[in-house]
Amino acid sequence: MGSTETYQALVARSEEFLPLAAFDAGLVEIDPTAESAVHGMRWATGEHAGERATLEDLRRLHGDSLRANLGIRHVPGVRTLAPRVVTDIAAPLPHDLETVGLRRLAGLRFDDIRGSGLKDMHGLFQDDPLLSPSLQSQLFAYGALGALAGLPRPLSELVPNPFGFRVVSATAFGGMEALGHWLRPDAPLPEGGLPKDTFAVRLSHSLGSHGPALVSTMLAPSYSISRVLKNPALRESLKSDDVGFMRVPQTPMTVVGACASSLVALADIAPQLLFDYPGFQKPQIVLLTAADAALQPSYGILEAFGGGALMTGEKLAAKNAAHVDGMNRSVHDSLAPFDVDADGTVVGHGGSGLLVTTLEFALRNQLDITSIIVGWGQSAEAGGKAHFAGVGFGGENALVQALDMAYQGHGYGVSEFQYLAAHATGTRTNSKTDLGTALAGLRGAAQRQGFEGELPKVFVGTPKAVGDGHTMGETGLKALSQALQFVLGRQAPGVPTLRRLDPDLADVAGHFLLQAEPSPGNANGGAICATQGFGGYNGAVALRSATPEALARYECDADVLAAYLDAWVAIRAERERRERVFRRGPKLALAMAEMHRWIGLD
Repeated sequence: MGSTETYQALVARSEEFLPLAAFDAGLVEIDPTAESAVHGMRWATGEHAGERATLEDLRRLHGDSLRANLGIRHVPGVRTLAPRVVTDIAAPLPHDLETVGLRRLAGLRFDDIRGSGLKDMHGLFQDDPLLSPSLQSQLFAYGALGALAGLPRPLSELVPNPFGFRVVSATAFGGMEALGHWLRPDAPLPEGGLPKDTFAVRLSHSLGSHGPALVSTMLAPSYSISRVLKNPALRESLKSDDVGFMRVPQTPMTVVGACASSLVALADIAPQLLFDYPGFQKPQIVLLTAADAALQPSYGILEAFGGGALMTGEKLAAKNAAHVDGMNRSVHDSLAPFDVDADGTVVGHGGSGLLVTTLEFALRNQLDITSIIVGWGQSAEAGGKAHFAGVGFGGENALVQALDMAYQGHGYGVSEFQYLAAHATGTRTNSKTDLGTALAGLRGAAQRQGFEGELPKVFVGTPKAVGDGHTMGETGLKALSQALQFVLGRQAPGVPTLRRLDPDLADVAGHFLLQAEPSPGNANGGAICATQGFGGYNGAVALRSATPEALARYECDADVLAAYLDAWVAIRAERERRERVFRRGPKLALAMAEMHRWIGLD
């Protein structure tokens, strides 16, 4: 899950990684007020529950198992579970997060909901696996609602009218096709075969599979028609102060464009944040979220890729056997973009969430501005047909759009972006199109800007090779979260699995900085994210660091800006403290829903 503390600690190679992984696994509790997770651990289970846990004890007792259950790995029994599946290597969620662990972290267990302000939704959170949210919905809830931890005040206070808030989501293949099933494909059959109340199961599954709608409903109350008919007062509780509107959740905007989905989603919603027209309900804050449970149901997505596009155990063994120098690859580093060993991608699960708003709103409400979106673009050169042949042709068009916007609208030239969060699927074909289209886009934008001479080299990074694989529709949002770290001046991933550069990239790679080590980041820099999707769907986003000088470029109230700059250091410190407390505390998603939801009129 790209926006979690555990993932960021892994990227930065921090000593906090192991304690945070143990927290995810339910082994330890961490004092949310402790400055370092290393010094705030207590055992959560076992005979020493409640006692202080040290990093040394954690390494000795659980270090090997925690590492073995993280990232890219062999999936035991997968061929038995789905005989047609074409690989045994994937990146499932670690530990027991796919069964009960994620619901524990999120607070989405039946008992959690029953004892909370969301108790009216208990039917969506039964302990019965037939009637519980799908894994993808849980990823949406955890990643999306977790992003709200950064807000200094309840969302319902920042945006009193729910129509000023929008959930904008992205996914690839999972979730939608599952509506055709009466039962969750990964759930056990009830006694006697099909359940008696097939309608209830189908309804529960349809609601549970649509994670964005679940997030919206957890934040803004709504009731079924049958309940309102029995209790008309429920409808009256949703009346709004804004005559003509009821306080009910807006339908999320969901983009399904394969790998480029989340970047296309941002390109679709960004104009709405800026657009103004009489009567238009302009969103004030957007929760940009994406999630994929790419290995469910029954690992079917692996069949969709086909063996040629995936890394398999057989391929990995053959690669290692061919290396006469004995430099073998482990399963963990088998996704190797830009490397001569790049012989297939590795599919994984993931969920992320970011908050997006305007500069005026952020300044007025003293929200921590972590970066400035200065450009976006999308394109679909292959006509949007869902076939693999479209990938890579014309993908630079989206990037040129983003760089044009950055230059013409914000004054940032093409040379002022130093980091590329690459698509990097882990195939040699995509490695060529990835760097080729990026270089074509950079050169095209430079020509349009009248830039002469050789462009500075751009550092290339990819979250995929850190260990959680290719998350399809969520991959662009995860890239954004890592590009954001770069412009904050913090460590952002390089290509950690790079050992031997693919000789076919010799010419184009000379224009980029490709290395295994992470980048230290640039607190006065720029980053670009570019993703290609099935059928030629492409998306690109350009970010710049938020600095006092950068903010001064824009027209805004001088007094409001001055007050913000005076308080900015404290605003950021408090935001980071608040996120740390909530993310290391229990029931993150439930806590955020209870804190930030609109509850209707009294």
